[in-house]
Amino acid sequence: MPGVLLPFVLLLVIPEDPGGAAQSFPRDLVARSTVGLAATAAYPRFGGLRGDNVTDQLGLDFQRMLCLNSTLFVAARDHIYAFDLGQDKGMLYPERHLTWETQDRENCAMRGRLQVSSLAQEGEEVSGQARCPFDAKQSIVALFVDGSLYSATVADFQASDAVIYRSLSPSRPPLRTLKYSSRWLQEPHFVQALPYGPYVYFFFREVAVELSALGKVVVARVARVCRNDRGGSPRVLERRWTSFLKVRLQCAVPGDAIFYFDVLEAVTPPRALHGRPAVLALFGTQPNSIPGSAVCAFYLADVERAFEGPFAEPHGATGTWTPVPEDRVPRPRPGCCAGMGLAAGVVTSGDFPDETLVFAKEHPLLHGAVAPAGGRPLFTRTGTRLTQLEVDTGAGPKGNQTVLFLGAEDGRVLKVLAAAQHPRATRHPSSTPAPGDSQEPGDTGDTSSETLLLEEISLYDPRRCRGPRGASRVLGLELHPPGRELYVAFTGCLVRLPLSRCARHGACRRSCLAARDPYCVWLPPRGCVPFSEDLPSGFEQDVEGSPGITGTCQDAPAAGDGDGDLAHGVRQAETGAAATVPVPVLVGCVLGAFTLGALAAGLLAACYRRPAVPKGPLESPATPRPLAQPPAPRLYPLLPPQGGAGGLRDTPELPTPEATPQPPTKMPQERVAEHRRGQATHLSTPGCPEPPGPGPPPKATLEELLQRLHGTGGSGWPVTPPAASSFANRVQPGAPFPSLPLAPRDGAPRRLDVPPDSPPPPRRPLAQRHSLGGTPARPPGLARGLTRMHSLGAPGGPPWGPRPGTLERSLSMKPPVLPKPLLVPAGPGQP
Repeated sequence: MPGVLLPFVLLLVIPEDPGGAAQSFPRDLVARSTVGLAATAAYPRFGGLRGDNVTDQLGLDFQRMLCLNSTLFVAARDHIYAFDLGQDKGMLYPERHLTWETQDRENCAMRGRLQVSSLAQEGEEVSGQARCPFDAKQSIVALFVDGSLYSATVADFQASDAVIYRSLSPSRPPLRTLKYSSRWLQEPHFVQALPYGPYVYFFFREVAVELSALGKVVVARVARVCRNDRGGSPRVLERRWTSFLKVRLQCAVPGDAIFYFDVLEAVTPPRALHGRPAVLALFGTQPNSIPGSAVCAFYLADVERAFEGPFAEPHGATGTWTPVPEDRVPRPRPGCCAGMGLAAGVVTSGDFPDETLVFAKEHPLLHGAVAPAGGRPLFTRTGTRLTQLEVDTGAGPKGNQTVLFLGAEDGRVLKVLAAAQHPRATRHPSSTPAPGDSQEPGDTGDTSSETLLLEEISLYDPRRCRGPRGASRVLGLELHPPGRELYVAFTGCLVRLPLSRCARHGACRRSCLAARDPYCVWLPPRGCVPFSEDLPSGFEQDVEGSPGITGTCQDAPAAGDGDGDLAHGVRQAETGAAATVPVPVLVGCVLGAFTLGALAAGLLAACYRRPAVPKGPLESPATPRPLAQPPAPRLYPLLPPQGGAGGLRDTPELPTPEATPQPPTKMPQERVAEHRRGQATHLSTPGCPEPPGPGPPPKATLEELLQRLHGTGGSGWPVTPPAASSFANRVQPGAPFPSLPLAPRDGAPRRLDVPPDSPPPPRRPLAQRHSLGGTPARPPGLARGLTRMHSLGAPGGPPWGPRPGTLERSLSMKPPVLPKPLLVPAGPGQP
């Protein structure tokens, strides 16, 4: 027992190694505060203009919004609304709006010639092809850079021609991506476009051509083009991008089996994260996978470094994509901007060698991926899909806190406080870093704070926000830091959400500080109030979570109110919950449980113990055996045991030398003659046998017995009879058969149906005439070699002894029918 319990005790006492290579999936954070619909019902909302019949019937039909200076522009069905961000906080109504209405036309047209005196065109008509999609459900991103419009959308109504297009430039020609090329773009969904340095970056998701063997796998990408790109030569890539390259964005949970979040949902503009420019992106799982989302940050320096990695190309018959050796890459390197870096000697993109242009056309994909900052996501959430992301990197009195606002498809908004310095991911010693993965200066893997889910806010109210099916999905988030407010857009309404709810903590200092909200501070005269620049000094705030928070709260309300439901996603116990049970108590409970279990098992085994059952049942002679059950084979030796009265021995095993008869030997001539004379004497003078003489009966040898059984031996030799117990269980024949006397071998044959001259011998008892018992089946050896059994006794005479000159043979084990007429040799003097 101690040897069995020792491994379990060691498992309980030895702590888990947190720095091991195998890492668990990050658990969902429990919200420190939940805000239900009862608390958010008073927030201002906008669902359309008053008296607008189309909006009343179909809803707002929100498309997108943009905040410029102090004005919020919202695009919806047939309208563009402009909201003044400085208006009263209790209302939300557009200051201006622009409406496009369809013109009503008469059903009947006037026939005849229309007289037009003058025709003039006002403004410039611009085609919308490749600048905006044919359907509002198709994705599009666009921005103006250096007087040129960069757009990413589809160029046909079937959405089969995806394009990244530059147009409306007074000094640069229009350029686009290669048409109908799966290596360049394959079913993309564009998310964000932003300028950075001499490049314009496009963030999108598409079907991975390099993973086509695994099916239709969606991955996140980032592509870039040079601002000074003017297209290729007339031979290669004319009026096409020569600097187009793309690489994969990797947002995954590290470990032995990496868990990827590949569906890109939202990307923020460049922000200062930990003092370095970075973008934050929201990712989700595959559409047919379990719902889940993650937020990852990417330093732009790591993104640029990834574009310097090796190119990828399909290899072999299987089509596996492998990196291209560096010696095969032409110079100048494809994807470089003309007149910069490695292509400093090239004036324009049209001056690149054809070898470089051909390689750029065939190899737009780079091998590897851009790793996230810290090697792992900033925040993960399972059980729901997050759709929108907004970031405030200057939160708090010092402006050094990062707060994430995440919109979900179930109408909730999550408020997350990101770690001040994200931990570096632990890699397996044998693994190699992905391209673009870097370590921050001074990054030792320690964290100054932890990621917290501050609030979980329910905003969508179907009674006040009309819309079609799936209207609870958050479609847009726009942050206005000066006004400390967040605008949340659904398909049927727009809601203005304050960044904090400090008044909920009342006059409780401990509750205000324990909330760890960077937007709330404790000001002794006024209590828990939102932070602003005009607050007097002397306020308190504890974002890092110091353990020395003191104070009593008798009037503090509950942390959660409303109908907030925490049953979404995976909810696991907090880390400190398991530390409330002392380790010695836990070990003692486990040992006691094992001891009680062992005692209970012993008692049960003792109560239900039964005697050993024999291997097979003993067959009793009185027990009837079913007809379908075959009898057990029994083997008997041919001779009784020497010099004893014991019965014959059963030998169910293989034959042994003691039980195997020796082959008959040839009888000497003098004994053959003596045997024939004895037979003649017996046939000529029938009568009772003489009594045996005194003395023990002589022992018969095996050769003599076999010769007599086969009818070749002489008479007058003593034979030892078998024991009576040996044949006690043999079946007796149904009817007796008359004994047939043996005629001399040299006599003439005699008919059996003619009565003999001398009277027949007296009938013997049944027990003496038949010497076989009730054995159902005879051994194969006896049935094949012995067809008759000689009876060596006579009725009324002595049981056994020497019988000179007399020998009878009787048939046994024959069916109870009369034998057919048989001719036997007649003796001398018989007809």
